Amino acid sequence: MILSPENRERWGLHYLGISLILAWYYCLWFTPNFFASTSITDTNVTFSWLATLLLTGVAFLATPFFTKKLRFWEHPGITVGFAVATSIATVAFGSVAQAVATPLFSLFAFPILFGIGNAVIWVAWGEFHARRRSTFSLGKFVLVFGVTIFATVAIAALLPHYVTNVFVASMPLASAFVYVRENRELGDSELPVLLPKATRAKAFRATVIISLAISITCMACYFNIAIIPTEDLLPDGLSYTVGIMFAALVCFATALVQKMTGKAASYRILPWFIVACIVGLALFVNGDRLFFNASFVITVMLAGVMEVFLVAYFGALSVKGHLSAVFAFAISSAVVRLGFFVGDALAVAYEHNEFLYEGFTRETSLLFICLLAAMIIALLRQEHAILQLTKAPIGPSEIEQVCDAAIEEFALSKREGEVLKYIARGYTVDNISKKLVISPYTTQTHVRHIYSKMHVHKRSELLDYINMHRGENE
Repeated sequence: MILSPENRERWGLHYLGISLILAWYYCLWFTPNFFASTSITDTNVTFSWLATLLLTGVAFLATPFFTKKLRFWEHPGITVGFAVATSIATVAFGSVAQAVATPLFSLFAFPILFGIGNAVIWVAWGEFHARRRSTFSLGKFVLVFGVTIFATVAIAALLPHYVTNVFVASMPLASAFVYVRENRELGDSELPVLLPKATRAKAFRATVIISLAISITCMACYFNIAIIPTEDLLPDGLSYTVGIMFAALVCFATALVQKMTGKAASYRILPWFIVACIVGLALFVNGDRLFFNASFVITVMLAGVMEVFLVAYFGALSVKGHLSAVFAFAISSAVVRLGFFVGDALAVAYEHNEFLYEGFTRETSLLFICLLAAMIIALLRQEHAILQLTKAPIGPSEIEQVCDAAIEEFALSKREGEVLKYIARGYTVDNISKKLVISPYTTQTHVRHIYSKMHVHKRSELLDYINMHRGENE
């Protein structure tokens, strides 16, 4: 890297690798000149896109179960191997006419390759950021994502086809290269230890609500995107490109405002994004074709933004020990991709059935508007919980609660529990010995027992566990 470690940290460039995988995904499907012999609005491309969404969602859900004992950072060759396979498949998919025209390839072979490759690279990055204790601050993560998406989509849209094809295919390789380099610099850092079950359970309701809200928003967006006639859009599928570039600009603006104001109120704007989605749907329900292109661009933009916010939320949960890294990153993307699939598949079903299209298209959009309105209320009710889960450090009362839950979860003795709470408050071994009127040797013995029972190896890991320790790795 050309920049110094300090500048890379300052600008959040440790999020570049994961942003490149998202950029690959959007450039693959939203760049008009990616395919050699067809348009991105072609029916075959649509069905291949649907198959890829479904199989990618399934791959994300399956990954935590098939990689339970696999530590990706100890086997970087796995990530590199899948990146190479994904890049080769990307070149073939865009360059070979039969890749899209032949159902065996377009509906099975390439979607399976893309789904598995995407899932493996994604969860490997999830592990990396959990080990690094990246907080997924929107001031950094969303900034890097916005700049990366805008730049790559703009370049891919301007280049001639074969150069675009190679450029898009290079992104998984670039992501893997960055992963190997960053992983080497991280050394032997371990994953955060999961919080006690009782503490993790408190995050469940807020996590379900934000996941459901974003999933329904993604469904509504892609129903709208797929149901609007292509003749009412910009030629050659350019509306897709414009929409995703606007998503990048919204992310950039969000990060910039947060950096300038210093206020981490980013999750408070989620209900406003849902309001914008309602506006996009309303423009379509209005029935005036003059508004269809605006409706399309708004919903493409919001689908991209929502994915980033959900990834950031689950990333923060994994670092704070509420969820395992692989599970958190797999679920975050599965929720989004399967939401895309359901909305798009519903619209395609309507388009291929005149009775459904004529009788239920606008009614379905109105139903989505009602569901989104309900989700706004649910999100507002969970706003405090969401902000508490994604911010750090936690307060003294929360430290006490986490310690109590850990004492119960790991069957610590009364004395070990007292020592744990003093460690959580920042006391040294000598300070604890004086407080409890015991020898430093006895205190150290209690500390070793605590480490053994809680499966941590050093003080910093224990402090990370109870969320009192927070570095500057945003």
